[in-house]
Amino acid sequence: MRRKKNSKRKLELTKMKLFLLCLVVFIMFIGIGRSIGEKLTSKATNGEEKLAENEEKLKLERKGKTEKEKEIKNNSEKEIKKEKHNEEKEETKKDTEVVEKDVQAKEIKEEEKPIDQEKEPSNDNKKVAYLTFDDGPSVVVTPQILDILDNCNVKATFFVIGSLAEQNSDLIKREYNSGHAIGNHTYSHNYKYIYGSVNNLLSDIDKCENVLKGILGDDFHSAAFRFPGGSFGEKKQPFKDVLKNKSIGYVDWNALNGDAEGHNIPKDRLVQRLVQTTQGKNKVVILMHDAGAKKTTAQALPEIINYLKNQGYEFKTIDQEALNGF
Repeated sequence: MRRKKNSKRKLELTKMKLFLLCLVVFIMFIGIGRSIGEKLTSKATNGEEKLAENEEKLKLERKGKTEKEKEIKNNSEKEIKKEKHNEEKEETKKDTEVVEKDVQAKEIKEEEKPIDQEKEPSNDNKKVAYLTFDDGPSVVVTPQILDILDNCNVKATFFVIGSLAEQNSDLIKREYNSGHAIGNHTYSHNYKYIYGSVNNLLSDIDKCENVLKGILGDDFHSAAFRFPGGSFGEKKQPFKDVLKNKSIGYVDWNALNGDAEGHNIPKDRLVQRLVQTTQGKNKVVILMHDAGAKKTTAQALPEIINYLKNQGYEFKTIDQEALNGF
């Protein structure tokens, strides 16, 4: 009987141990599971954070790339605008050089009638000198000539080329505001074009006139017109006839300083040529040039003015009244 009881107790103890062991194992299992769960959760959280961080980096990279692309585009556009501006500037410079070279080439080829055969303005005892300057304005020579005229208190007439007037409008204003007369010398000074037909000549005159009106106002009217190369010769007769019909007054010259006969002519030779071509004339219309290559013209001008003053000449500009007397 006692044995049975002992066996029974042993069995219960064994069961109790097994239960406690199972309980311990269960508790351990729960702990391990929780630990694993926490680790997994932590990894998942870290993964999400890393993913979010990577997405943020990608966003920043995309934003930086976009901003860089914008910057490159803006810089590219600025560079294109700069290049375009430089190209336009270079084209303007080239256009000016082409016009001035064309003017210089045409000056040398001008068919000037012998000076002693040219018509002199109506003659009386009063001595009058009309200083005229063709083919300007130019940025170097024209200001020098204007300074000299101001210092000598002498007025002159400038026969300007329209395309150069566009590029040097301040000089046109200075000429006008200083009391000088401004004449029309065509827009292009392109012999082949303007003498291709009377309509071409009229169109080029109108274009020059519109440029001058744009600079000086709609009330401005050119003092007179001067044919590039002069109006001499039978070939110019149809052109002179159409200007007469249009009541456009034009004027040539009966004296000159010879600056159209070459480049960089010494100033003493220019003065001598002026003295020769004004001899015995009471009224002289003197051809000179203020184009960019005529630096010695400016150098000779003070001496020319002094000579004419000493010879008793009064200086005047060409206006309608003067044209009527030619």
